[in-house]
Amino acid sequence: MYTPIKLRTSIRIRFIWVLLAILTGCLYPARASAYPWMIRHDYTGCVTCHADPSGAGLLTQYGRAQSDVLLRMHYFSGQAEEPSASAGTAWGLVTPPDWLLAGGSLRELYMYSKPDGQKALTAAVLMQADLRAQVRVGGFRANGTIGIVQSSASRASVVGNAVSREHWIGYGFNDDAGLIRAGRINLPFGLRMIEHTMFVRSATRTDINDTQQHGLAFAYSTDLVRMEVMGILGNYQISPDAYRERGYSGYVEIAPAERVAVGLSSLITHAKRDLFLQIPNTRQAHGTFVRASPWRPLVLMAEADLVV
Repeated sequence: MYTPIKLRTSIRIRFIWVLLAILTGCLYPARASAYPWMIRHDYTGCVTCHADPSGAGLLTQYGRAQSDVLLRMHYFSGQAEEPSASAGTAWGLVTPPDWLLAGGSLRELYMYSKPDGQKALTAAVLMQADLRAQVRVGGFRANGTIGIVQSSASRASVVGNAVSREHWIGYGFNDDAGLIRAGRINLPFGLRMIEHTMFVRSATRTDINDTQQHGLAFAYSTDLVRMEVMGILGNYQISPDAYRERGYSGYVEIAPAERVAVGLSSLITHAKRDLFLQIPNTRQAHGTFVRASPWRPLVLMAEADLVV
């Protein structure tokens, strides 16, 4: 149970600093990465804006421009017609060559709680501090991330507190509609979103925080349909081998009308020793998801999965 308390001087100072940080974040017109609700802007697919054909992560140059025009908070100037000078890499301070995409992400959490009659508890959590890059030569692509976390127990850990959530090589074809890739990849399943703690993502183990798996994936995207299927070979950043899941994951999504998309997902894996249950386990998840924007300011997203 939490009750109001009288702030001491040190707590007041800390509160003021947190408030200033919040205000700074709110007033600074930063860009945002694209989201599943970009369908409100008539984008049913992800491949035009993201290096990952199923969305999230590193943005293409076109994606950077669209995030600045469509997602950035233009508090005083109204809706922008053209991307600003800060839409480029490192807020426009760096101009990488055409064959290189570069970016990064930083998410920090500060918590303060004062249980009734107990000592105040504070915690600073570094949720994500990653650098991302992709090299592209013709159809060939090499993509990877490197970052740090506070815990060395992350399933994305490569050594100690260093993590690599994604790293893969691939080949794009048919004017970038298709992509074959191999490496550590986000599992193609359901709605791709950053909220990895949501039950639908944690129960299916398909979040983009640290549940990526190594394997081989094929993706294809057009205006009408997008799909990706992946053969899962296991997470080779954990050991022993008994913990590694093998199987498949995939989805297919159809956009029958403007600002409407409906999809199906399926996943089956087996591990000799489940990482959480500590027993041999075959797990399945099958379901459907929908994205729709009947009115441009509103986007409805839903996902229902049967988890076995």
